[in-house]
Amino acid sequence: MPNNWDIGQKARELDEKSISERVKIERHSIKRVAGALFIYFLIILSFYFFL
Repeated sequence: MPNNWDIGQKARELDEKSISERVKIERHSIKRVAGALFIYFLIILSFYFFL
């Protein structure tokens, strides 16, 4: 578990980044969530059709 100093350092590093770099990080996380939801729905549909 990270301590408060590590969290503070990561927050400072994020604050020092430009807006375009922050948006790039957010887009990457959005793509990960969308991909996970897509795989989840594929699994649910496969159970629906094959069971």
